[in-house]
Amino acid sequence: MVRSAAERSALKRVYESVLSGEVMPLLGSRGFTRSQNTFRRSRGPLYDVINFQANWNNSVTPWYGFFVNVGVGSVEIDQACPGHPHVHPPEGFLLDRRWEHLVPDAPYEVRFDLRTDMSAFGANLCTNLERVIDEVERTTSTRELVEYAVTNNLLIAYEKTCCYLAATNDTDTLNAYVGRLHEYFGHQDRWKTLSDSISAVAGPVVLRRI
Repeated sequence: MVRSAAERSALKRVYESVLSGEVMPLLGSRGFTRSQNTFRRSRGPLYDVINFQANWNNSVTPWYGFFVNVGVGSVEIDQACPGHPHVHPPEGFLLDRRWEHLVPDAPYEVRFDLRTDMSAFGANLCTNLERVIDEVERTTSTRELVEYAVTNNLLIAYEKTCCYLAATNDTDTLNAYVGRLHEYFGHQDRWKTLSDSISAVAGPVVLRRI
């Protein structure tokens, strides 16, 4: 059943109330500041971002849904790789995931409607956010963030990762990482595009299996 305009407006107000009344106090206590639906903090050279993304279909669904996006970047990586036109932006996350990637039993999409017990909903949301923060805080340095990217990422921020490895002369890790990408994508037509992007930010690399 599609909600009326009044009901949709009411759901949106509840969503904003949850962010202001439940999420902001929690994240604020952990060092985050808010800009609209995005919360950000710094941890030494690292910066953490938690973003709440409303579902585009909220205008036609009987519930209100949103996704929780989590990012971790490093000013050291940004400084070493200030951006290449049409390849990667000046600032970027090497950890860039939905929250269920970090906390597997967190819901892919968080939903509520006008019948939801919002007290319990808010408490559960904050519990999962605390678990997300605990996982994020396992990464404590730029080097650990790069190791996370090399181990866990394929196409997520691959240009930025390759750029940083080249800029820091970590050729062994760079070649191994590109070799891993080649194992996954080397047989596909898009490999030339991927390879050209890597060369644009890192120069030629030697493909090697890891």
